[in-house]
Amino acid sequence: MPSQQHFPSSQLPTPSPDGVLIAFIASAQLHIRSARTSNDVEIYDLPSGFDQSCRFMRWYGSRDRRSKCASQRLLLADDAKIMIYDVTKSQLFAEISGATTMTKLDDVDFGWTPDEVMVFSDFGFKLQIWSLPTKRAVEVKDPKSTTSNYSYRPMTGHLAILTRPAAHDILLIMAPQSHEVLSTSELSTVDARGIEYSPDGNWLAVFDTASAGCRVVILTADGHHFKTHSLPQDELNLGVRCIQWSPTGDHLAIGDHESNVILLGKSTFTPRLNFFLPRTVEVPNGIVWQEELGPSRSRSYAQAKQPATSPSYESFKATKKRSSGIALMEFNHPRGDLLACTSSDTPSTLWIYSIDSRSGRTTTALIHHSPIKALFWHPAVKDLLLVQCAIAEPTVYVWKGDWSEPRILSLPLKAPIEKHKAAWLTSDGDSIRLMLSTAEQSAIKQFTHEGEEVIDPVGRMGPEAMFDEGNSFDLSSVHMQADKYPDETPAIGLSTELGHTLDVDDTFHYRHQNQAAT
Repeated sequence: MPSQQHFPSSQLPTPSPDGVLIAFIASAQLHIRSARTSNDVEIYDLPSGFDQSCRFMRWYGSRDRRSKCASQRLLLADDAKIMIYDVTKSQLFAEISGATTMTKLDDVDFGWTPDEVMVFSDFGFKLQIWSLPTKRAVEVKDPKSTTSNYSYRPMTGHLAILTRPAAHDILLIMAPQSHEVLSTSELSTVDARGIEYSPDGNWLAVFDTASAGCRVVILTADGHHFKTHSLPQDELNLGVRCIQWSPTGDHLAIGDHESNVILLGKSTFTPRLNFFLPRTVEVPNGIVWQEELGPSRSRSYAQAKQPATSPSYESFKATKKRSSGIALMEFNHPRGDLLACTSSDTPSTLWIYSIDSRSGRTTTALIHHSPIKALFWHPAVKDLLLVQCAIAEPTVYVWKGDWSEPRILSLPLKAPIEKHKAAWLTSDGDSIRLMLSTAEQSAIKQFTHEGEEVIDPVGRMGPEAMFDEGNSFDLSSVHMQADKYPDETPAIGLSTELGHTLDVDDTFHYRHQNQAAT
């Protein structure tokens, strides 16, 4: 295998939500690459220094689960500007400059459509929702500074957002496109931590701060109170850590700080199932798989003798402040009849539960040598789960319901690796593909539906011989002639939530050939 080249980068390669394209920054250029052919679709020059200051890279992914919209828009952002690219066009599509003047960006992402950009200021100061066609922004004051403080209603695109202008939580329901405030409701929560619409759009679930106990408020789609799930006052509980709806909307899963998962049933929202993730692992009528290290550090799964013991949090050299309770919780797609969970108390153990309308049972448990970092169910292949652990080796773990045993896959990347990310890519009918990437290199692994690896080498391309024979490629710069980034662009007006227009130089503009109609 040829030696791989390396380059400094501020962003990991990021696959599009549909797994068709891969975006990465190399040597002051943004590359959009086909995941299937490994050819560059587009290459864009970036402003000087932006490759180092870039903090956000976001693809547009449809928030409507019924939509099959392909991923064509991508945004890059630092604290000074946001740049939007359309892979069907050869130049920068739009730019937002000076969205935040006194604070840094806390987060930025696309809204309900690819023509909307949401900009969150640091410290929960404000939210701006930009419309690319109208070149105007609607401003929301005092949004809650949580990672799940808003949710879009499926099918209609109504926006529900949590705010806290004073001592109480306020829920705003905003209309699609215009973002007119349709309703305002004061919630009964102490300090709401997250909100999520049900897949059918009929319900809103809001979970309260952990100090309020195990408390989840169920609202109607327009924000009216329907029911509050909480434990009796004589039952002590450390509170809710996360919630998630099943893809079908039949269950609302509540993960608490005591490693319990409570499943509320549809319509009545009463507890239907309760799972506890203990340190002692025992799966009646099932198999517990344990990771083993070979003499040459080869990794494999072996059946563990039951009951087995999960390594505790204290077993690992943790650098972060400890959290307790359910850490990860993911339903499979599209049926939602499997639930994968991990607990911060036993961070290297994965539990997979089988759920039907009346009962649930433990399907299997997987014990690893390192804490589990992320879980990804395949969006199209039945019961296929990708597990990423916090290890410095290019290794991922894959479980499938009908395999005789799970697989551990090694990818051809130069070790050790630190910051890395795994993702599913678009798959052919006969094979499944995944990607593991760092800032310097990326590799693709291909295997059959039966779990057998496919050898499908990618040939070298271009003067830099970017691709290796093991489906691995480095992310070195591609030398191409491209137009330089324009230094000057015209100023346009900005619109605030009050409808007043302010003239701000270089704040938000289109390239001349892509300018929208006013």
